[in-house]
Amino acid sequence: MRFIISLLFVFSLIFNIAFSHIGIDVSSGTDESGFQCFKGKKYSRAIIRCYESIGSIDTNCRPSIENAKKAGIETIDVYLFPCYSCGNPENQVSATSHYLKDYLKDLDFLWLDIEGPGQYWSGSYDDNKKFIQGLLDSSKTAGFKHVGIYTSESQWPGIVGSWDGGKDYPIWYANYDGQENFNDFRAFNGWTKPHMKQYAGNINECGLGVDKNYWE
Repeated sequence: MRFIISLLFVFSLIFNIAFSHIGIDVSSGTDESGFQCFKGKKYSRAIIRCYESIGSIDTNCRPSIENAKKAGIETIDVYLFPCYSCGNPENQVSATSHYLKDYLKDLDFLWLDIEGPGQYWSGSYDDNKKFIQGLLDSSKTAGFKHVGIYTSESQWPGIVGSWDGGKDYPIWYANYDGQENFNDFRAFNGWTKPHMKQYAGNINECGLGVDKNYWE
């Protein structure tokens, strides 16, 4: 019996190692050599900013996608940091989709970056909810394979209160504990299981400033 338990434990460790992954996200232009450096360090995912909180496309996005592809990065996502004060969430998604129209087949996720209560959002939960719902609704028909939400327990409630309108979308959350696991995750606003974790921020590696991410 002890042998079987030990064998199962070893198998579990091997399974977790084999099916857990690390990646980076970037908010600046990244060249091919930078992505090659991360590829050599076993990072297999790149999440690239394509829309900025100032209300405009990040024109570094497409070149960075090309460079990630050339470097052999396995999974490429993009993220949209919305501009609440600019209004019209549908147009922000549409602009991002149009900018990426020749790359949609290469992308796995569009992540909606929902953070910064009191900084990037209004003081009205209802108004913020309507704006986010507009982002979500328009994202469904924008041509992306998958849509998810980047937020955290410390951010989402401060923007929308107890609203659970994002619970059906995969969540990418942040907690800079340096741990490549989900042991720290606590359910909130309808989310019970994470898709990905940003476990380290503002790290200088391969000559670039990046955040590090883990998923299974």
